[in-house]
Amino acid sequence: MRGAVLLILGLVICSVSPVLGSSNIMGVEEDSSLAHLDGSGIVIAVADTGIDMDHSCFRNSTTDVGTPGEGHRKILHLNDSVDGWDTQGHQQFRHGTHIAGILACSHIDGTNESISLSSGAKLVIQDIVDSNGWQAPEDVTTLLAESSRFGAVINSWSWGDNTEDYTERSRMIDEWTYENPWSLVFVAPGNTGNTMLEPSNAYNVVSVVASDSEENASLWPGNSHGPDVNGRRGTFVAAPGMNVLSAKADGTQDSLNNGSFTMTGTSMAAPMAASFTALLQQMIEEDYGYTPSAPMLRAMLAASAEGIGSNQPDEMQGYGRPLLDTFEGGYYAHDSYFVEDWKSIIQSRGGNMSGLLSNPWNGSEAVGPFLSENESWSEYLYPIPNEDVEVVLSYNARPNEYEIDDLRLIIHTSEGKFAIDDSIGSSGYSQMYYSSVVSPLSLNSTNETTVMVRLSSSQLENVDWLRIEVVANGVHEGTNSGMLGVNGTKVGFGLVATGVEEFAPNTAPVISIIEGPMGGENYSENISISLSVTDFEGDGYAVVLRLNNSNFSVDLTDCALVSVTISNISCTINIAQDLVPRPINRHDWRLEVLAVDDNNSLWTTALISSYSSNNFSIWWISPLLDDLKEEPVITKEGETEQNRVLLWGVFGVVFGAIVAASVMFRGLERRVFSEVPSPFREEE
Repeated sequence: MRGAVLLILGLVICSVSPVLGSSNIMGVEEDSSLAHLDGSGIVIAVADTGIDMDHSCFRNSTTDVGTPGEGHRKILHLNDSVDGWDTQGHQQFRHGTHIAGILACSHIDGTNESISLSSGAKLVIQDIVDSNGWQAPEDVTTLLAESSRFGAVINSWSWGDNTEDYTERSRMIDEWTYENPWSLVFVAPGNTGNTMLEPSNAYNVVSVVASDSEENASLWPGNSHGPDVNGRRGTFVAAPGMNVLSAKADGTQDSLNNGSFTMTGTSMAAPMAASFTALLQQMIEEDYGYTPSAPMLRAMLAASAEGIGSNQPDEMQGYGRPLLDTFEGGYYAHDSYFVEDWKSIIQSRGGNMSGLLSNPWNGSEAVGPFLSENESWSEYLYPIPNEDVEVVLSYNARPNEYEIDDLRLIIHTSEGKFAIDDSIGSSGYSQMYYSSVVSPLSLNSTNETTVMVRLSSSQLENVDWLRIEVVANGVHEGTNSGMLGVNGTKVGFGLVATGVEEFAPNTAPVISIIEGPMGGENYSENISISLSVTDFEGDGYAVVLRLNNSNFSVDLTDCALVSVTISNISCTINIAQDLVPRPINRHDWRLEVLAVDDNNSLWTTALISSYSSNNFSIWWISPLLDDLKEEPVITKEGETEQNRVLLWGVFGVVFGAIVAASVMFRGLERRVFSEVPSPFREEE
């Protein structure tokens, strides 16, 4: 392994229009409901030139530097095996202190200058520079294993080798993060203005380019960027990296200094994005009560981003610049790796690379799902009226000697349409397709492992519900069947959606009319009905349909069914065969649908959904009366006179059929209701 070379080529140090880590440039407004997020309780690891511990951003009190550890205000752990300070005269002196300040600066002396976005976070400091230069270990997974022991999911690395190749270091990062899904590395891609450098080209890292801090952001021209050597987009997000104001090391260990200065480059953008992601981790921990996985954090980071000049993800900006207010209106999140104690799982497997490989994990204790090839997972959500919907899926990839697994993200609508991942057009929104015309999995897939569907509010105007589906279209068949990891056969994921609401518990079935009498129409031969019914609880339901008017009703027994989850019902009513000889020529017909769920809890009752169309007309002329010169008599609402074309000779037979249909309808209703358990358990 070659020694690490800091990627700060063309780095600019200046003092004009400084960017503060605590400013609202990424959507943290003072009046926001999320303004309290400051990284409190979050641990961030940073491997760099070290840290000036007596600086006001980090020292334990106004007069005491303190000893790193649980009781220290800022430094949870200091790895000083290479060096123990940000030392004057060493290569890139002050670089590490500046980055540490971006990640967690909170001045002990009350200075407001250069406070970090995640000022409440604590740091794991890994000093990898001494008098001989950069000394990154040959096996960089030792850095990641150390950060995991101290509870850091987020790692910030603003260094690498001056090569565009996918190196052994890139491979090590991907192998580690595939085995340990609670490890996310933010990497600066370099400042060459050309193709991104290693290890920012590892599949599972977050490669961050620099932007300015203006409201209408622009990208820094010195960014190294994608596409990477693997033919992937490479760049994940952009973050402020121009004229960033942060802590300034002075090289003296007892000066109790508090200076600051500005620097520019992707070295500043990477920790800025890592600092922002600490707020996302804090938000998930507060809202859901668990530590999010790296795929979950990547999904949220992509979902939070706003495009710079374009709303299409691309190799220059990635998904754009993150904004925290994306989540102010609420969001839905699902993390396969939701567990109570992720650290114990990693440590029980050995805690290092060889241990993780030797002790594969099957996902036990986690909520799942973990998908094998051809398996799928889905969730139903409501689109919020007049809001765009955005759904992001993210999952880890094995190192590049393996083919990238193919998880597809598909959004189905109640109208029978769908949108599929990464088909976002120049409008910034996903194309929609009809399920009856094309299959989702027949559409091309990209080699990206963070993918998005974005639908506009206008695309969702008549949509009652969305079904979010994740399909394992292709998963590597490893030797460890039923296991996760590089030799396994299952894959987990993180998913986040905005512009949606979850279904409340004990939700009634949802009836969606696709085709049918909507009111005002006239029918003379056939009436076609097509609808879908969805039970989001999955405990089953019964559906019955009838045609109704002010005098009598006709039960459509051939259209009734009992089902689970989702069903499509299509039936055609032949007026001559199914309705005659009733007095059918009238203007006040309605289609009515009743869906009753089979709720099986002990404390609830069955819930009912119903649909009733507007009035429509039926006007049927008997073929026996072809010579009739005048219109048939239409029965008015409320009248009981019969149509002159009734065939009295078969009235008895038809009457019996009506009675039988009615009995069947009511019997189905009684059976559904009778199976609903009492709201109270009887005492024995």
